[in-house]
Amino acid sequence: MLTTKPLKPRPCKHCKSSFTPTKRLQVVCSPLCGLERARIQREAKERKEHAARKRVERAMDRKRREALRTFPELEEDCRKIVQKIARIRDRNNGCISCDLPASWDGQWHGSHFLSHGANSLVQFHLWNIHKACWICNKLYSGRINAYEPRLIAKIGQGRVDWLRSQTGIRKHTPEYRAYLMRFKKVMGKRLRRMEKGQ
Repeated sequence: MLTTKPLKPRPCKHCKSSFTPTKRLQVVCSPLCGLERARIQREAKERKEHAARKRVERAMDRKRREALRTFPELEEDCRKIVQKIARIRDRNNGCISCDLPASWDGQWHGSHFLSHGANSLVQFHLWNIHKACWICNKLYSGRINAYEPRLIAKIGQGRVDWLRSQTGIRKHTPEYRAYLMRFKKVMGKRLRRMEKGQ
């Protein structure tokens, strides 16, 4: 005949007091502790499920808000992202249009060589966007006469000629909306990685 070893005392999973279990899988010292532990576990599960539902609702709300955004709003979001990337890329360079050094304490912009309004085909292209001081970019519209020779020295004549050949305006189509959404997602991720690496 098999004899079973007596069970050793163990701490209650609810009240933490020591007790000797009567069954091998018993984890609480009394039915009251068992009920209280079950209630706490049920509430924790409900909180977790509620948080998961909230996450799903927030994601759906975000998608709905994105779907309602106009083309100019989406383009502005994408421009802001790519201008930040250009400023981080050029953080050790001075202004592309004047002689201000990188150590200048003023505000820096991501300046377009070809304006984004008339040349929307290259408005997000990093060859077209370079760090410039706010004085050149805002007050003097980029100082293109000084910008162009410095840009040629920086990226080469061939790339500048390619930029100039990309004239035209993108039409607001569903495909272009999908492109903007994808661009925003991918380049936003790239920007966050660059900001972490700074």
